[in-house]
Amino acid sequence: MLKTLVSTLIIFIFILCIEILSVSLYTQSMPNQLVFTALDNISFYMNLLSANPAMAIELTLIKSPVFIVQRLDDLQTSQIWGIYFMPVNIITLFFLSLFISSMTRTKTTTMQWSWLIFASCILMFSMFYLRIQACCTSSPTWLLDIWLFSQVSNPLVNTAIWQKIYLQLAEYFTLIQFLIALIGVVILFIIYSSASSKYKNI
Repeated sequence: MLKTLVSTLIIFIFILCIEILSVSLYTQSMPNQLVFTALDNISFYMNLLSANPAMAIELTLIKSPVFIVQRLDDLQTSQIWGIYFMPVNIITLFFLSLFISSMTRTKTTTMQWSWLIFASCILMFSMFYLRIQACCTSSPTWLLDIWLFSQVSNPLVNTAIWQKIYLQLAEYFTLIQFLIALIGVVILFIIYSSASSKYKNI
């Protein structure tokens, strides 16, 4: 049990490092601050929970980060970029890490590992909340939302077409996130079923 927990935590931290490194490479700058925000405004959320449980759950799980990994300017006053780790993101990545840890103890084929990596990337993408000051975001936004909006403001492409695409998809981003995450979960389930049946046949 302890060995499983340790390996899960190591994989979890490794996944977080991959997300941070990807943004660092894209922005060509390393993070210089880690901020824990889980306990901010806790009294507000407790009052909201009694008044409007549905909104409280949405704000707590999806829109309120537990911690932020960010890059501040030289004066340490303005955020250049930040990765926002929401509770739903952390929970998803933790269970993904637990699944990967369990797969390391089974006879997993190269094909299964390939699909596992693909599913992991899908889940990471579906929960990736980011803010980039130089781009187009004033608040943490899903990665696909940021990319599409950046095309709208890109003078090198047909902005009218991209604007139309963005406006048509904007209200469905939450649903798209859910469907993308569901695809990743289904792939993981298929991998698990395949590995389990193969193990039983041995």
